Amino acid sequence: MENRLLILNHDPVFEDRLLSFFDAEEGLEIRVVRSVSEAVLVLIAENFDGFIVEGPPAAAIEAATMGRQHFPSLKILCVPWQQPRGDLFEDADRQQILVADGTGSAKRLRREVMQFVRSLENRRSVPEEGIDPCHSLIGNLNQFSAAEILQMACLSQHSGRFTFKSSRGKSEIYLHHGSVRHAVYGSLEGEAAVAEIFRWRQGRFYFEEGLISQAHTVDRPWAHLLIDNLQKLDETLDVAAVSPHQ
Repeated sequence: MENRLLILNHDPVFEDRLLSFFDAEEGLEIRVVRSVSEAVLVLIAENFDGFIVEGPPAAAIEAATMGRQHFPSLKILCVPWQQPRGDLFEDADRQQILVADGTGSAKRLRREVMQFVRSLENRRSVPEEGIDPCHSLIGNLNQFSAAEILQMACLSQHSGRFTFKSSRGKSEIYLHHGSVRHAVYGSLEGEAAVAEIFRWRQGRFYFEEGLISQAHTVDRPWAHLLIDNLQKLDETLDVAAVSPHQ
């Protein structure tokens, strides 16, 4: 399966600097966008394994940070054209954004970029196929959103485990008497994992009645989670709707 990489670069003059690194790379699909709003729109509509942002230090790290805020599980690499200030490095580190040295030699930059690309391999650990049809509830995310599915289960006071599978991987959300008790997706747990599932538009899900999690990473009522995550999704859509010329 191909890894998919999205590159944000405002200046077409520098486009080939990174693209040339991937000329001999197999199993990798590259797409280039020219604005933050275009990047967010593409990330909403399609699955990408990694996101690289090039540009002036402050603008590049700001764009990478926005990507992190709206897509918490996405692996992000920032390639500033000049040496960033120390506070910008700290901002990137807090957001778990990798920063490559875009001011050094092409050989060193290529090595850092390819290390990032290698880290994307095998992120799609669980395919969409293979769902057991014997579960009590089963369906597709292109028919029902995760918010609709979870809301129905919570209102019905269900206890059990939802499993969501897609090309993005696998996520699990545990309910206990109609409340979300625990959620996990990769390294994300709790509300961050719930927020990630709200953004999925493709894949399948199934529910196993009666499975209870010993872990307890979500404390807030479902209604609060629903409102907050729908607001965050609206904010993401607002960013995507901004004209590149604004």
